[in-house]
Amino acid sequence: MTTNLSLGTVFFLDGLVPVTTDRVRSSLEASGLDPQMARDLAKRFCFSRAKNKLRDDGLIDEVGETETRWTWQLSRRYREENRLGYEFEAAFWFDKVNQSVGADNTVLLEKVQALFAQYGALYLAGDITKVVRRIFDAQKGMVKLRHAGAIYFVPRENRTLMDQVAAFVRDLGGQCVTVPVGAENTMVRDKALEMLVEAVRGDLARVVGEMKTLEAQGDALTPRKARNRWEELTAQLERIKLFARSLSADAAGLLGQVRDSELDLALVAQADLDVIAALAHAGKVGGALGQIVRHAYAGELPPIRSARVREARVVLEGPETIQLPVVAGRAPALEA
Repeated sequence: MTTNLSLGTVFFLDGLVPVTTDRVRSSLEASGLDPQMARDLAKRFCFSRAKNKLRDDGLIDEVGETETRWTWQLSRRYREENRLGYEFEAAFWFDKVNQSVGADNTVLLEKVQALFAQYGALYLAGDITKVVRRIFDAQKGMVKLRHAGAIYFVPRENRTLMDQVAAFVRDLGGQCVTVPVGAENTMVRDKALEMLVEAVRGDLARVVGEMKTLEAQGDALTPRKARNRWEELTAQLERIKLFARSLSADAAGLLGQVRDSELDLALVAQADLDVIAALAHAGKVGGALGQIVRHAYAGELPPIRSARVREARVVLEGPETIQLPVVAGRAPALEA
């Protein structure tokens, strides 16, 4: 249990087992959570999962695939074990357009539908994890510490939601591990900081890798994708800000730890997009960040005309060392 002195809780899942989609929805409702968080798995996805499992278990054989249909038949093993005597050419299929399962005869269709209900209409451990992440990510203030699984830092003001999620997971037979983070609990606090730094570094490395690939292949970064990448960077800043505020940590120090050689989030924190874009057009910012902001404007930025850019004129005309003026705008403040 957390105490009044706690700053928050590190939360993660363990021991999840497959359960039916109906069970997931009812458990969400019983825990005071929105059943819509367990959106039904797409029919095509359910079919793919079920056919892969049935194939691996030797129960079905693939006949063929076209643009509109997957076609299969029950294996000899399954037919013999279940005393089914239909002809070899009898088959069942998944219609990609109508998202439905069909078969050559009623008996076969009934058997296939029963198999797919058994193998396809299940939430596996990874699906439950996605539901938990969907719930936490919809709540402002939660800080994801790892990409794999559901490992979060939960500020103390979000304790009620965490307890609801824990009840939901326990009702499904899983476990929630919660570790309080207090001002004196430096070991857990430091481990949480380490996980956050590792995760943000991974995100920045992925963005840098994407920019390098585009450059190497001679492909253009579209304005829409560039703006999305800028939003990713500001989301990372918000993540660091929330974590630093909750743990009374040094936000500037965290930014220094996550800095990538081609993508410095500290620059994003100091100025708005058009200021950094002007710097990029002036050759002051390169690498992945330069690509993102240049293409976000797709050449439409008047390099030295906007009010915000005029405030940065001294930077544009000054030395190579960049010290941006703080500009109120879209970049989140980083006070702890």
